[in-house]
Amino acid sequence: IDCGADAVYIAGPRFGARQAAGNEIEDIRQLCEYAHKFGARIFVTLNTILYDNEIEDAWKHMLAVQEAGADALIVQEHAVVALAKERGNGLPLHAPTQCAIQTPEQAVFLESLGFSRLILERELSLEQIRAIRNAVTCELEFFVHGALCVCYSGQCYLSEHIAGRSANRGACIQACRSRYDLVDDTGKVLVKDKALLSLKDFNLHDRIEELAEAGITSFKIEGRLKNISYVRNIVRYYSQKID
Repeated sequence: IDCGADAVYIAGPRFGARQAAGNEIEDIRQLCEYAHKFGARIFVTLNTILYDNEIEDAWKHMLAVQEAGADALIVQEHAVVALAKERGNGLPLHAPTQCAIQTPEQAVFLESLGFSRLILERELSLEQIRAIRNAVTCELEFFVHGALCVCYSGQCYLSEHIAGRSANRGACIQACRSRYDLVDDTGKVLVKDKALLSLKDFNLHDRIEELAEAGITSFKIEGRLKNISYVRNIVRYYSQKID
C-alpha cells in the first residue's frame, strides 16, 4: 500500500490456495484499517475447493473477514457463492484464476452467478481478453507479473498425483519447481538436475496500455511467499509505470 497498491489480496487462516501463507483474522483487521486510511481495498482469498463438511466453516470465515473490514472475497467454490446468495453475504465476490476463465461463455456464466469481478487465466491473448470484455459488464482482472504454473491454475493435479497433496486444496508441493533429470528410452541422461518444468516469471510492464485498452480494469502482481523487497520494488515499479 505504501508503494502504490490500490488493493491487496491476502489469505485468511483457512481455505487459501497457499496453506503456508495463512493470516489470522486480527491481522487482516489491522490491514483493513490501514488500507482504508489510504483508499486501498483488501480482498480475502477463499479460493480452494471445499468438502461438504467445510461449507459452514467457510461461511463463518466469510462473516469473520467481512466483520474485519474486507472489501471482497475471492471465491472458487460455487457452493460458497450459492450460500452467499441464499444468506445475504454483503461482500462482492471475485472469481479467481482457479476458475480457469478462458472463454466468453465461461465469463458470462460466472457473471450470471453474481461475481462482480473475474480474474482471467494468465495465458490469454489480447484478442481473447477483448472477446470476454465484449461479453460481460463486470470488472476484469489480469496478472501482469509473477510466477507461472506449467499447468492451468486450479486445474493442476501433478502435486496430487506425485505426493497426494492437492494444489486445489492449497497444499501444492510445487513439483514444477523441482529439479529433474531428462532420460531417453535407452537410459542416457540428456539433461541432469535442472528445473525442466519451471517457467520463468512473466513481466507485462510494457503491455499495460494494451491490456487497459482490451478491457482490463485491475492489474495483479503475484506476491505470496515472496520477500518484502520483491513486493515493495515490483509494486512501486508498476505503480509508477501506470502513472
